[in-house]
Amino acid sequence: MPAKKSNPKSKSLKIASTLSLARHLGLSQWTVSRAINGHPEVKAKTRERILKAMEELRFRPNPVARGLSGKAMGVVGVCFGHTYNAVMIDKITLLDEFLRDHQLRAILAISPKDAASELRIIEDFRHLRVDGIVLIQSYLGKAEIEDVLMGTPCVHLDPADPNLYPNVSLNRKKAMQLEVDHLVGLGHRFFGVLGFSSGNRWRWEGMVEAFERHGISPEKNVQVFELESPGLESYEEGIELAKLALGARKRPTAFIAINDRVAMGAMQEMSNSGFRVPDDFSVVGFDNLVPGRYLRPTITTIDQQPSLLVTKAGSLLLEHLGKIGTPNASRSLVIEPQLIIRESTGPAPRINSR
Repeated sequence: MPAKKSNPKSKSLKIASTLSLARHLGLSQWTVSRAINGHPEVKAKTRERILKAMEELRFRPNPVARGLSGKAMGVVGVCFGHTYNAVMIDKITLLDEFLRDHQLRAILAISPKDAASELRIIEDFRHLRVDGIVLIQSYLGKAEIEDVLMGTPCVHLDPADPNLYPNVSLNRKKAMQLEVDHLVGLGHRFFGVLGFSSGNRWRWEGMVEAFERHGISPEKNVQVFELESPGLESYEEGIELAKLALGARKRPTAFIAINDRVAMGAMQEMSNSGFRVPDDFSVVGFDNLVPGRYLRPTITTIDQQPSLLVTKAGSLLLEHLGKIGTPNASRSLVIEPQLIIRESTGPAPRINSR
């Protein structure tokens, strides 16, 4: 059976507006516009036909012209911190895919952890007339964000301030409790923290509460190891942190690392120094990175469920853009973490001495 030939007339046809596209398809401009904007009332078969024609004709609506005319541009501004965190890359990628699946495009901006930079990015998004904004791990307060948004729909993913709405966040307090419960259940009573301290309330508060629930004094039984100039929470930092821990007067039997990369580096340094994980030390990470599933020993860690986080955040945004459901400005969704138990944790050794 001969292959179906493409229509040369379609290739030569010039479509410069949604009105021209509507006339070409024999549809109303209203139907075409709503299909492009992802409106749920447009029949799936009609939307598919319109999108297919747009691809064949290489037609893209002019977002600037749409914005200036007050119409939805189909563009979402996404602001996030540095991408040295592999899970952050996953979240951004998943969010971009979600938006494209709903006929939206993302404008991405990286923000250092300072309020001025993030505020400028939000102002830039607003001046570009984006339809909505997603802020990932924003460090801004509620008042300053609302002042600069000026009514632009905004969804927060893992904000530092839990009072920023609407939001979706990982239950990090529960994550730390899961790690502590696991290690205490293995008989550990003296702990080392690698790469974070009380300044990281996302991790510290839940961990301390869990220790106290088990009758373990954080002041007496938890030792913090941090570098003077912390950098990118990297594999190399894990090595340096392990050197500090192995040189301590009294070594912990279990270590809680800020992420999997630090945990990997620490485990490598322990091995290089003649120790075995988990026979001599147990180590838990955070993020469930792919390499941690294949190293030996494999790493016990927390899975943030980034796909679920992003899907929930994207759905909240669609609500506030009027594409699905009914928006709720005070909605707050919490995603529960999963503890993945692997080979890097085991029973506490009987003797803890140098």
